[in-house]
Amino acid sequence: MTTRAVLYLRQSTHREESISLELQEAACRRHCEERGYSVVMVESDPGISGRTFNRPAVKRVMEAVEAQQVDVVVLWKWSRMSRSRRGWAIAADRVDVAGGRIESATEDIDVSTSHGRLARGMMVEFAAFESERIGDQWKEAHQRRVNMGLPANGKPRFGYRRLGEGFEPDPETGPVLADLYRRYISGESFYALVKHLNDNSITTVPGYGTSGGAWSDRSLRRALDSGFGAGLIRSHDEYSAGIHEAVITEDEWKDYLAARQRRRVHRGSERSTYLLSGMVRCDCGSAMVAGQFGWKRVPKFRCKAAAEKRAHDGGYVSAHVLDDEVRAWLRGLVSDLSEATTAETGLKSKRTKASANLSKLGASLTRTEQAITRLTVSFAEGVLDLGAYRSATEELKQKRDGLMVALKSVESERRAIPVSLEVVQSLLDDWDILGVEQRRETLRGLVKHVVVKPQRPKSKVSVVPIWE
Repeated sequence: MTTRAVLYLRQSTHREESISLELQEAACRRHCEERGYSVVMVESDPGISGRTFNRPAVKRVMEAVEAQQVDVVVLWKWSRMSRSRRGWAIAADRVDVAGGRIESATEDIDVSTSHGRLARGMMVEFAAFESERIGDQWKEAHQRRVNMGLPANGKPRFGYRRLGEGFEPDPETGPVLADLYRRYISGESFYALVKHLNDNSITTVPGYGTSGGAWSDRSLRRALDSGFGAGLIRSHDEYSAGIHEAVITEDEWKDYLAARQRRRVHRGSERSTYLLSGMVRCDCGSAMVAGQFGWKRVPKFRCKAAAEKRAHDGGYVSAHVLDDEVRAWLRGLVSDLSEATTAETGLKSKRTKASANLSKLGASLTRTEQAITRLTVSFAEGVLDLGAYRSATEELKQKRDGLMVALKSVESERRAIPVSLEVVQSLLDDWDILGVEQRRETLRGLVKHVVVKPQRPKSKVSVVPIWE
Protein backbone atom coordinates (compact mmCIF):
# COMPACT_ATOMS: atom_id res chain seq x y z
CA MET A 1 0.00 0.00 0.00
CA THR A 2 1.34 3.42 -0.98
CA THR A 3 2.34 5.64 1.94
CA ARG A 4 0.14 8.73 2.07
CA ALA A 5 1.94 11.95 2.95
CA VAL A 6 0.84 15.41 4.05
CA LEU A 7 3.29 18.25 3.52
CA TYR A 8 3.30 20.83 6.29
CA LEU A 9 4.88 24.17 5.38
CA ARG A 10 5.44 27.17 7.62
CA GLN A 11 7.08 30.44 6.70
CA SER A 12 8.95 32.04 9.56
CA THR A 13 8.19 35.56 10.77
CA HIS A 14 11.91 36.11 11.39
CA ARG A 15 13.29 37.61 8.17
CA GLU A 16 16.73 35.97 8.38
CA GLU A 17 15.14 32.51 8.57
CA SER A 18 12.14 33.01 6.30
CA ILE A 19 12.15 30.48 3.45
CA SER A 20 9.36 30.62 0.88
CA LEU A 21 6.61 28.04 0.99
CA GLU A 22 7.34 27.22 -2.65
CA LEU A 23 10.90 26.12 -1.87
CA GLN A 24 9.79 24.15 1.15
CA GLU A 25 7.16 22.35 -0.90
CA ALA A 26 9.66 21.51 -3.67
CA ALA A 27 12.09 19.96 -1.18
CA CYS A 28 9.31 18.01 0.54
CA ARG A 29 8.00 16.67 -2.78
CA ARG A 30 11.50 15.51 -3.77
CA HIS A 31 11.73 13.71 -0.44
CA CYS A 32 8.40 11.97 -1.11
CA GLU A 33 9.33 11.03 -4.69
CA GLU A 34 12.57 9.42 -3.53
CA ARG A 35 10.65 7.25 -1.07
CA GLY A 36 7.63 6.51 -3.20
CA TYR A 37 5.16 8.45 -1.04
CA SER A 38 1.90 9.77 -2.45
CA VAL A 39 1.29 13.42 -1.52
CA VAL A 40 -2.40 13.66 -0.66
CA MET A 41 -2.43 16.97 1.25
CA VAL A 42 -0.43 20.20 1.42
CA GLU A 43 -1.06 22.46 4.41
CA SER A 44 0.70 25.74 5.16
CA ASP A 45 0.87 28.46 7.78
CA PRO A 46 2.41 31.46 5.98
CA GLY A 47 4.26 33.98 8.12
CA ILE A 48 3.32 32.47 11.50
CA SER A 49 5.77 32.12 14.37
CA GLY A 50 6.84 28.62 15.33
CA ARG A 51 6.70 29.62 18.99
CA THR A 52 2.97 28.95 19.08
CA PHE A 53 1.44 25.56 18.36
CA ASN A 54 -2.05 27.03 17.95
CA ARG A 55 -1.87 27.35 14.14
CA PRO A 56 -4.69 26.57 11.68
CA ALA A 57 -2.75 24.29 9.33
CA VAL A 58 -1.12 22.36 12.17
CA LYS A 59 -4.56 21.58 13.55
CA ARG A 60 -5.70 20.29 10.16
CA VAL A 61 -2.59 18.12 9.85
CA MET A 62 -3.08 16.62 13.31
CA GLU A 63 -6.74 15.92 12.56
CA ALA A 64 -5.81 14.21 9.26
CA VAL A 65 -3.28 11.95 10.99
CA GLU A 66 -5.71 11.04 13.77
CA ALA A 67 -8.45 10.33 11.21
CA GLN A 68 -6.08 7.88 9.45
CA GLN A 69 -6.23 9.99 6.28
CA VAL A 70 -2.42 10.23 6.06
CA ASP A 71 0.49 8.09 7.24
CA VAL A 72 3.39 10.51 7.38
CA VAL A 73 3.88 14.24 7.96
CA VAL A 74 6.73 15.66 5.87
CA LEU A 75 8.41 18.90 6.97
CA TRP A 76 11.12 21.01 5.35
CA LYS A 77 12.95 21.16 8.69
CA TRP A 78 12.02 19.90 12.14
CA SER A 79 11.61 23.50 13.29
CA ARG A 80 8.75 24.03 10.80
CA MET A 81 6.41 22.02 13.04
CA SER A 82 7.30 23.98 16.16
CA ARG A 83 10.09 25.94 17.80
CA SER A 84 8.47 25.27 21.15
CA ARG A 85 9.62 22.25 23.16
CA ARG A 86 6.07 21.76 24.43
CA GLY A 87 4.59 22.11 20.94
CA TRP A 88 6.98 19.52 19.56
CA ALA A 89 6.22 17.12 22.37
CA ILE A 90 2.47 17.47 21.74
CA ALA A 91 2.85 16.98 17.98
CA ALA A 92 5.16 13.97 18.28
CA ASP A 93 2.91 12.32 20.85
CA ARG A 94 -0.33 12.85 18.89
CA VAL A 95 1.19 11.52 15.66
CA ASP A 96 2.78 8.54 17.42
CA VAL A 97 -0.44 7.60 19.22
CA ALA A 98 -2.32 7.78 15.90
CA GLY A 99 0.19 5.41 14.32
CA GLY A 100 1.80 7.99 12.03
CA ARG A 101 5.26 9.47 11.84
CA ILE A 102 7.00 12.77 11.12
CA GLU A 103 9.90 13.18 8.69
CA SER A 104 12.10 16.09 7.61
CA ALA A 105 13.08 16.56 3.97
CA THR A 106 16.36 18.32 4.75
CA GLU A 107 17.15 16.82 8.15
CA ASP A 108 16.59 13.16 7.30
CA ILE A 109 17.06 11.32 10.58
CA ASP A 110 16.07 7.74 11.36
CA VAL A 111 14.12 8.30 14.58
CA SER A 112 13.53 4.57 15.03
CA THR A 113 16.99 4.38 16.63
CA SER A 114 18.09 5.89 19.94
CA HIS A 115 20.84 7.90 18.22
CA GLY A 116 18.34 9.21 15.68
CA ARG A 117 15.95 10.33 18.40
CA LEU A 118 18.86 12.03 20.21
CA ALA A 119 19.87 13.84 17.01
CA ARG A 120 16.30 14.97 16.40
CA GLY A 121 16.07 16.15 20.00
CA MET A 122 19.22 18.23 19.45
CA MET A 123 17.68 19.80 16.32
CA VAL A 124 14.50 20.66 18.20
CA GLU A 125 16.49 22.08 21.13
CA PHE A 126 18.57 24.22 18.77
CA ALA A 127 15.37 25.55 17.18
CA ALA A 128 13.84 26.37 20.57
CA PHE A 129 17.04 28.09 21.70
CA GLU A 130 17.21 30.20 18.53
CA SER A 131 13.57 31.23 18.91
CA GLU A 132 14.11 32.28 22.53
CA ARG A 133 17.28 34.15 21.63
CA ILE A 134 15.54 36.17 18.91
CA GLY A 135 12.64 36.98 21.24
CA ASP A 136 14.97 38.06 24.03
CA GLN A 137 16.93 40.34 21.70
CA TRP A 138 13.74 42.05 20.48
CA LYS A 139 12.43 42.55 24.01
CA GLU A 140 15.77 43.89 25.23
CA ALA A 141 16.05 46.32 22.33
CA HIS A 142 12.46 47.50 22.83
CA GLN A 143 12.85 47.88 26.59
CA ARG A 144 16.19 49.65 26.19
CA ARG A 145 14.62 52.31 23.96
CA VAL A 146 11.66 52.78 26.31
CA ASN A 147 13.95 53.07 29.33
CA MET A 148 15.97 55.70 27.49
CA GLY A 149 12.83 57.71 26.75
CA LEU A 150 12.88 56.77 23.06
CA PRO A 151 9.94 55.47 21.01
CA ALA A 152 9.75 51.71 20.47
CA ASN A 153 11.01 52.09 16.91
CA GLY A 154 12.90 54.68 14.92
CA LYS A 155 10.23 55.43 12.32
CA PRO A 156 9.83 59.04 11.22
CA ARG A 157 7.52 61.27 13.25
CA PHE A 158 5.71 64.22 11.69
CA GLY A 159 7.03 67.49 13.08
CA TYR A 160 10.41 66.01 14.00
CA ARG A 161 13.72 65.13 12.46
CA ARG A 162 16.28 62.57 13.59
CA LEU A 163 18.88 63.40 16.21
CA GLY A 164 21.11 60.41 16.95
CA GLU A 165 18.83 57.60 18.13
CA GLY A 166 16.12 60.12 18.99
CA PHE A 167 14.37 63.13 17.51
CA GLU A 168 14.27 66.91 17.71
CA PRO A 169 11.58 69.33 16.47
CA ASP A 170 11.84 70.04 12.77
CA PRO A 171 12.12 73.81 12.13
CA GLU A 172 9.57 73.59 9.30
CA THR A 173 7.01 70.97 10.34
CA GLY A 174 7.40 71.28 14.12
CA PRO A 175 5.43 74.56 14.26
CA VAL A 176 2.83 73.00 11.93
CA LEU A 177 2.32 70.12 14.36
CA ALA A 178 1.92 72.52 17.29
CA ASP A 179 -0.55 74.60 15.28
CA LEU A 180 -2.66 71.50 14.51
CA TYR A 181 -3.09 70.79 18.21
CA ARG A 182 -4.08 74.38 18.96
CA ARG A 183 -6.52 74.63 16.08
CA TYR A 184 -8.25 71.43 17.14
CA ILE A 185 -8.47 72.69 20.73
CA SER A 186 -10.04 75.91 19.44
CA GLY A 187 -12.79 73.92 17.71
CA GLU A 188 -11.63 73.01 14.19
CA SER A 189 -12.53 69.51 13.05
CA PHE A 190 -10.16 66.85 11.78
CA TYR A 191 -11.79 67.23 8.38
CA ALA A 192 -10.92 70.95 8.30
CA LEU A 193 -7.37 70.28 9.46
CA VAL A 194 -6.83 67.57 6.85
CA LYS A 195 -8.09 69.90 4.12
CA HIS A 196 -5.75 72.61 5.40
CA LEU A 197 -2.74 70.30 5.27
CA ASN A 198 -3.48 68.88 1.83
CA ASP A 199 -4.39 72.26 0.33
CA ASN A 200 -1.00 73.54 1.46
CA SER A 201 0.87 70.47 0.14
CA ILE A 202 2.05 69.45 3.62
CA THR A 203 2.64 65.70 3.40
CA THR A 204 2.68 62.91 5.97
CA VAL A 205 5.71 60.80 6.86
CA PRO A 206 6.00 57.02 6.26
CA GLY A 207 4.84 54.71 9.02
CA TYR A 208 1.78 53.79 11.07
CA GLY A 209 -0.31 52.86 8.07
CA THR A 210 0.85 55.67 5.75
CA SER A 211 3.52 55.68 3.08
CA GLY A 212 3.92 59.45 3.01
CA GLY A 213 1.70 61.74 0.93
CA ALA A 214 -1.77 63.15 1.42
CA TRP A 215 -3.32 63.26 4.89
CA SER A 216 -6.51 61.50 5.97
CA ASP A 217 -8.62 61.74 9.12
CA ARG A 218 -7.03 58.50 10.30
CA SER A 219 -3.41 59.50 9.75
CA LEU A 220 -3.95 62.87 11.41
CA ARG A 221 -5.66 61.36 14.45
CA ARG A 222 -2.79 58.94 14.85
CA ALA A 223 -0.18 61.66 14.65
CA LEU A 224 -1.90 63.82 17.26
CA ASP A 225 -3.14 61.01 19.53
CA SER A 226 0.38 59.55 19.76
CA GLY A 227 1.29 62.39 22.12
CA PHE A 228 4.75 62.63 20.55
CA GLY A 229 4.31 66.35 20.03
CA ALA A 230 3.67 66.67 23.79
CA GLY A 231 7.01 65.05 24.58
CA LEU A 232 5.50 61.61 25.24
CA ILE A 233 6.06 58.13 23.86
CA ARG A 234 3.29 55.56 23.64
CA SER A 235 3.81 51.83 24.19
CA HIS A 236 1.14 49.20 24.89
CA ASP A 237 -1.52 51.92 25.19
CA GLU A 238 0.44 53.70 27.94
CA TYR A 239 2.17 57.08 27.79
CA SER A 240 5.56 57.83 29.31
CA ALA A 241 7.93 60.78 29.15
CA GLY A 242 10.28 60.91 26.20
CA ILE A 243 13.64 62.63 26.00
CA HIS A 244 12.66 64.60 22.90
CA GLU A 245 11.53 68.21 23.14
CA ALA A 246 7.78 68.85 23.09
CA VAL A 247 6.22 71.33 20.66
CA ILE A 248 3.17 71.96 22.89
CA THR A 249 2.80 72.43 26.63
CA GLU A 250 1.47 69.89 29.12
CA ASP A 251 -1.69 71.99 29.56
CA GLU A 252 -2.26 72.06 25.80
CA TRP A 253 -1.97 68.27 25.70
CA LYS A 254 -4.56 67.95 28.46
CA ASP A 255 -6.84 70.37 26.62
CA TYR A 256 -6.44 68.32 23.45
CA LEU A 257 -7.39 65.09 25.24
CA ALA A 258 -10.40 66.77 26.80
CA ALA A 259 -11.52 68.10 23.42
CA ARG A 260 -11.07 64.67 21.84
CA GLN A 261 -13.24 63.11 24.52
CA ARG A 262 -15.98 65.71 24.16
CA ARG A 263 -16.13 65.52 20.38
CA ARG A 264 -15.51 61.82 19.87
CA VAL A 265 -18.16 60.01 17.83
CA HIS A 266 -19.11 57.15 20.13
CA ARG A 267 -20.21 54.57 17.61
CA GLY A 268 -20.40 51.16 19.21
CA SER A 269 -17.69 49.65 17.07
CA GLU A 270 -15.30 52.56 17.71
CA ARG A 271 -15.45 52.46 21.48
CA SER A 272 -15.56 48.67 21.61
CA THR A 273 -12.66 46.81 23.18
CA TYR A 274 -13.10 44.08 20.56
CA LEU A 275 -10.72 44.48 17.63
CA LEU A 276 -13.13 43.31 14.93
CA SER A 277 -16.32 45.00 16.12
CA GLY A 278 -18.53 45.92 13.18
CA MET A 279 -16.51 43.77 10.76
CA VAL A 280 -17.72 40.22 11.47
CA ARG A 281 -20.46 38.54 9.43
CA CYS A 282 -22.04 35.14 9.86
CA ASP A 283 -22.14 32.74 6.95
CA CYS A 284 -25.95 33.09 7.03
CA GLY A 285 -25.59 36.77 6.07
CA SER A 286 -26.30 38.32 9.46
CA ALA A 287 -23.93 40.52 11.43
CA MET A 288 -22.19 39.08 14.48
CA VAL A 289 -22.04 41.10 17.69
CA ALA A 290 -19.35 40.93 20.35
CA GLY A 291 -19.88 40.29 24.02
CA GLN A 292 -19.06 38.02 26.93
CA PHE A 293 -21.15 34.89 26.48
CA GLY A 294 -21.47 31.51 28.14
CA TRP A 295 -21.19 30.57 31.78
CA LYS A 296 -17.48 31.42 31.69
CA ARG A 297 -18.30 34.90 30.32
CA VAL A 298 -15.54 34.80 27.70
CA PRO A 299 -15.29 37.27 24.78
CA LYS A 300 -17.15 35.91 21.76
CA PHE A 301 -19.02 36.99 18.66
CA ARG A 302 -22.58 35.74 18.17
CA CYS A 303 -24.78 35.75 15.09
CA LYS A 304 -27.63 38.25 15.54
CA ALA A 305 -29.99 36.13 13.46
CA ALA A 306 -29.32 33.10 15.63
CA ALA A 307 -29.91 35.16 18.77
CA GLU A 308 -33.00 37.09 17.66
CA LYS A 309 -34.74 35.03 15.00
CA ARG A 310 -33.42 31.58 15.75
CA ALA A 311 -32.35 31.28 12.11
CA HIS A 312 -29.91 28.59 13.16
CA ASP A 313 -28.54 27.17 16.39
CA GLY A 314 -25.34 28.25 18.12
CA GLY A 315 -23.70 30.98 16.12
CA TYR A 316 -20.78 31.61 18.48
CA VAL A 317 -17.06 32.05 17.80
CA SER A 318 -14.37 33.11 20.28
CA ALA A 319 -12.97 36.62 19.76
CA HIS A 320 -9.37 35.46 20.15
CA VAL A 321 -9.89 32.91 17.34
CA LEU A 322 -10.92 35.70 14.96
CA ASP A 323 -8.07 37.96 16.06
CA ASP A 324 -5.55 35.16 15.46
CA GLU A 325 -7.02 34.35 12.04
CA VAL A 326 -6.87 38.00 10.94
CA ARG A 327 -3.30 38.39 12.12
CA ALA A 328 -2.34 35.17 10.33
CA TRP A 329 -4.03 36.54 7.19
CA LEU A 330 -1.97 39.73 7.44
CA ARG A 331 1.23 37.72 7.77
CA GLY A 332 0.26 35.69 4.74
CA LEU A 333 -0.46 38.90 2.85
CA VAL A 334 2.99 40.26 3.68
CA SER A 335 4.60 37.07 2.40
CA ASP A 336 2.94 37.68 -0.99
CA LEU A 337 3.95 41.32 -1.29
CA SER A 338 7.07 43.03 -2.54
CA GLU A 339 8.42 46.57 -2.63
CA ALA A 340 9.63 46.01 -6.17
CA THR A 341 8.44 48.59 -8.71
CA THR A 342 9.56 46.72 -11.83
CA ALA A 343 7.30 47.41 -14.79
CA GLU A 344 5.36 44.53 -16.30
CA THR A 345 7.33 44.87 -19.56
CA GLY A 346 9.82 42.04 -19.66
CA LEU A 347 8.77 40.84 -16.23
CA LYS A 348 7.60 37.42 -17.44
CA SER A 349 11.00 36.41 -18.84
CA LYS A 350 12.73 37.82 -15.79
CA ARG A 351 10.52 35.73 -13.50
CA THR A 352 11.18 32.61 -15.60
CA LYS A 353 14.92 33.09 -15.18
CA ALA A 354 14.45 33.82 -11.49
CA SER A 355 12.44 30.61 -11.10
CA ALA A 356 15.29 28.57 -12.58
CA ASN A 357 17.79 30.22 -10.23
CA LEU A 358 15.40 29.70 -7.35
CA SER A 359 15.21 25.98 -8.06
CA LYS A 360 19.01 25.60 -8.16
CA LEU A 361 19.51 27.59 -4.98
CA GLY A 362 16.74 25.64 -3.24
CA ALA A 363 18.35 22.32 -4.14
CA SER A 364 21.73 23.55 -2.91
CA LEU A 365 20.17 24.73 0.34
CA THR A 366 18.54 21.31 0.82
CA ARG A 367 21.89 19.55 0.36
CA THR A 368 23.54 21.88 2.85
CA GLU A 369 20.84 21.26 5.45
CA GLN A 370 21.22 17.52 4.91
CA ALA A 371 24.98 17.76 5.42
CA ILE A 372 24.44 19.56 8.73
CA THR A 373 22.03 16.82 9.77
CA ARG A 374 24.55 14.08 8.93
CA LEU A 375 27.14 15.80 11.10
CA THR A 376 24.64 16.03 13.96
CA VAL A 377 23.89 12.32 13.70
CA SER A 378 27.63 11.51 13.66
CA PHE A 379 28.13 13.63 16.76
CA ALA A 380 25.21 11.92 18.51
CA GLU A 381 26.72 8.51 17.66
CA GLY A 382 30.13 9.53 19.03
CA VAL A 383 31.89 9.46 15.64
CA LEU A 384 32.82 13.17 15.92
CA ASP A 385 34.08 14.98 18.98
CA LEU A 386 32.58 18.35 19.97
CA GLY A 387 35.42 20.43 18.48
CA ALA A 388 35.26 18.74 15.08
CA TYR A 389 31.45 18.95 15.08
CA ARG A 390 31.41 22.66 15.83
CA SER A 391 34.08 23.44 13.23
CA ALA A 392 32.36 21.50 10.46
CA THR A 393 28.85 22.77 11.19
CA GLU A 394 30.01 26.39 11.43
CA GLU A 395 31.39 26.26 7.89
CA LEU A 396 28.20 24.69 6.56
CA LYS A 397 26.02 27.20 8.41
CA GLN A 398 27.94 30.07 6.80
CA LYS A 399 27.30 28.51 3.40
CA ARG A 400 23.62 28.05 4.30
CA ASP A 401 23.30 31.70 5.37
CA GLY A 402 24.82 32.82 2.07
CA LEU A 403 22.37 30.68 0.12
CA MET A 404 19.43 32.11 2.08
CA VAL A 405 20.53 35.67 1.25
CA ALA A 406 20.76 34.73 -2.42
CA LEU A 407 17.33 33.08 -2.27
CA LYS A 408 15.72 36.21 -0.86
CA SER A 409 17.24 38.30 -3.64
CA VAL A 410 15.86 35.99 -6.33
CA GLU A 411 12.45 35.67 -4.67
CA SER A 412 12.02 39.44 -4.60
CA GLU A 413 12.15 39.47 -8.42
CA ARG A 414 9.18 37.11 -8.65
CA ARG A 415 6.71 38.75 -6.33
CA ALA A 416 3.69 40.77 -7.39
CA ILE A 417 2.37 43.93 -5.75
CA PRO A 418 -1.38 43.40 -5.13
CA VAL A 419 -1.50 45.93 -2.26
CA SER A 420 0.88 48.21 -0.39
CA LEU A 421 3.40 46.15 1.53
CA GLU A 422 4.36 49.03 3.77
CA VAL A 423 0.88 49.51 5.19
CA VAL A 424 0.46 45.84 6.09
CA GLN A 425 3.99 45.37 7.40
CA SER A 426 3.73 48.55 9.46
CA LEU A 427 0.54 47.29 11.10
CA LEU A 428 2.18 43.95 11.99
CA ASP A 429 5.39 45.59 13.24
CA ASP A 430 3.48 47.96 15.49
CA TRP A 431 0.70 45.56 16.51
CA ASP A 432 1.73 45.54 20.18
CA ILE A 433 2.32 49.30 20.26
CA LEU A 434 -0.90 50.49 18.66
CA GLY A 435 -4.15 50.62 20.60
CA VAL A 436 -7.20 48.58 19.62
CA GLU A 437 -8.86 51.55 17.87
CA GLN A 438 -5.74 52.29 15.84
CA ARG A 439 -5.39 48.68 14.76
CA ARG A 440 -9.08 48.55 13.86
CA GLU A 441 -8.84 51.70 11.75
CA THR A 442 -5.97 50.27 9.71
CA LEU A 443 -7.74 46.94 9.29
CA ARG A 444 -10.77 48.75 7.89
CA GLY A 445 -8.54 49.93 5.06
CA LEU A 446 -7.63 46.31 4.27
CA VAL A 447 -10.49 44.08 5.39
CA LYS A 448 -14.00 44.30 3.96
CA HIS A 449 -15.35 41.85 6.50
CA VAL A 450 -14.61 38.59 8.27
CA VAL A 451 -17.02 35.77 7.42
CA VAL A 452 -17.59 33.04 10.00
CA LYS A 453 -19.35 29.72 9.62
CA PRO A 454 -19.95 28.72 13.25
CA GLN A 455 -19.53 25.00 13.73
CA ARG A 456 -17.97 22.45 16.05
CA PRO A 457 -15.24 21.66 16.84
CA LYS A 458 -13.88 24.64 14.93
CA SER A 459 -15.57 27.48 13.10
CA LYS A 460 -14.56 28.21 9.53
CA VAL A 461 -13.18 31.77 9.19
CA SER A 462 -12.57 33.67 5.93
CA VAL A 463 -11.10 37.15 5.64
CA VAL A 464 -12.54 39.13 2.73
CA PRO A 465 -10.21 41.99 1.65
CA ILE A 466 -11.55 45.29 0.40
CA TRP A 467 -10.22 44.67 -3.12
CA GLU A 468 -12.49 41.64 -3.61
